[in-house]
Amino acid sequence: MDIPRVSVEQMRRIDELATSHFGIEPVQLMEHAGRAVASRAREIAGVRGRTITVLVGKGHNGGDALVAARFLVSWGATVYLIVAAHPDEMKPLVRDHYGTATAMHLNRMTAVDNLQWEQALKESDLLVDGLLGYGATGNPRGIYADLIALANQSRKKILAIDIPSGLDADTGVAGTPCVVAAETLTLGLPKRGLFLADGKKHAGRVAVADIGIPHEVFELMGLQVPRLFEKQGIVRV
Repeated sequence: MDIPRVSVEQMRRIDELATSHFGIEPVQLMEHAGRAVASRAREIAGVRGRTITVLVGKGHNGGDALVAARFLVSWGATVYLIVAAHPDEMKPLVRDHYGTATAMHLNRMTAVDNLQWEQALKESDLLVDGLLGYGATGNPRGIYADLIALANQSRKKILAIDIPSGLDADTGVAGTPCVVAAETLTLGLPKRGLFLADGKKHAGRVAVADIGIPHEVFELMGLQVPRLFEKQGIVRV
């Protein structure tokens, strides 16, 4: 199946058109994205008796991760959240989902709990990378760099949301450090960088998930996109 690979600017425009032309709000896209990630995590690792650690950034990628964590807990998994940002630094939608995670008493770790991070990773059957999204550029820094390095050193299987944290979504050039994922579940359409330069090494197997973007958005963009999700919500690329 010939699936277009989009640039960062094209993906931003797709997201904008979904809202401006069709009234689909980012919170709706985030909910669909998070559920898709949770579904794929369940397929990879299972839930009952399984432990999954979810790495959460301050942007919408982190919001997707928080939604996924909520579903995984409801389905029976033990979930650890390692949160890279203070709630005041989070985008509003992400902060809302963090509030839900707090209300659900999910096991949350922040920078002050850094001595517990390594143990959480050691106990995990799967790591979910929701630290940095497709708009991030340059080398990850601070707590983000620390968490990426620990995740890679853990040698645990990593499922990256949309793009591995630290990978340039346009060029495929890996920052230092950069998540080395076993699998990347990219959202809406695949990002070009997953298939260029360092992309293949860091993305692992790539699948694309339906997050509720109307097909008409792709037509407005002039993209020749097949009906990807006619039979299922997650498709291998």
